Amino acid sequence: MHATGTRWAAMALTAALALTGATTASASGGSGGGSATQTPGQSVDSITVTKAYTNATPDSGGQMLIKASSSDSSARLFAYRPDGTLIGEVQNGGGGRYGGTVMPYQFAYSATVTIRSSSGGAITVPTTPFQI
Repeated sequence: MHATGTRWAAMALTAALALTGATTASASGGSGGGSATQTPGQSVDSITVTKAYTNATPDSGGQMLIKASSSDSSARLFAYRPDGTLIGEVQNGGGGRYGGTVMPYQFAYSATVTIRSSSGGAITVPTTPFQI
């Protein structure tokens, strides 16, 4: 899945993937893209990320705000840096909605963040600067 001709607002990038039956999928928008994979025949949840804001820069670390949702309301969502390091758990607000979670200070800038679900879904999305 590749979006073309569509203008995506950098302040509210939404990347959603319905993975049931797919072996590879990707979404793009803003200044980057998203991608996800699954094992063939495995049923997994669908994750949507509506915010992946950071105040970090390529020269300094900072915090990250993540807001996401899952098609499995009981799933646990975890955020990871591009190198695979766990950032933290995206808090479950109930009803399949997660976040407004502010992640702990990271000492290095991350251009992307990967959200992995305890129900098997995963998505990688670009981070964008905090918006006031």
